[in-house]
Amino acid sequence: MIDYQVHKIFPVPLFQFKIKNYQELNLELESYILNLKKNDKTGQKKSNAGGWHSPFFNLDDKAPKKFLQNIREFLEKIIVNEMGWEYYPEKVKVLVMWSIINKKGSFNIQHNHPNSYLSGSYYVKLPKNSGKINFFDPKEQKNIRYPHTKKYTELSAAVTSIEPEEGNLLLFPSYLYHSVDENKSDDERIVISFNIDIIN
Repeated sequence: MIDYQVHKIFPVPLFQFKIKNYQELNLELESYILNLKKNDKTGQKKSNAGGWHSPFFNLDDKAPKKFLQNIREFLEKIIVNEMGWEYYPEKVKVLVMWSIINKKGSFNIQHNHPNSYLSGSYYVKLPKNSGKINFFDPKEQKNIRYPHTKKYTELSAAVTSIEPEEGNLLLFPSYLYHSVDENKSDDERIVISFNIDIIN
């Protein structure tokens, strides 16, 4: 028997949190988002392929404000307990927040969110088969040249797919590249995304 240790020295976190009693909140958020779409049918063109990318939210509006109140304690816990960063509430700033509605056949190409520390995806409406979110190993050289893999493990996998549920919030480092699979359902997939900075 060979005795050895494994030191996982640069782990990449993906935090998942479910809002309690999310149903009522999601109805308010969906109504808010659909109203934005009614007033701006074109939206923005970013990572969305076929889907609608909203204009940036006014964070003083009732629905986004209520959403942020529901996740504030979780954000503090992640910043303090997990990341080990200094935490001053007045310095933690949500830079932008937006929504993406993916209808059938829509998806999001691989991208990341520069100029921020943390990014989040919150699931307002998530029909079955409407698209998993995929995260890519940020160690780029590893994905350029690698041997044949017999068994995928957390050390050999280059892509990890997550299938969240409605009411879930995923929080991850903004440098982490991600994509969204094609919506193969007949219903709309509605997600809120946002970026967080910490002002020095």
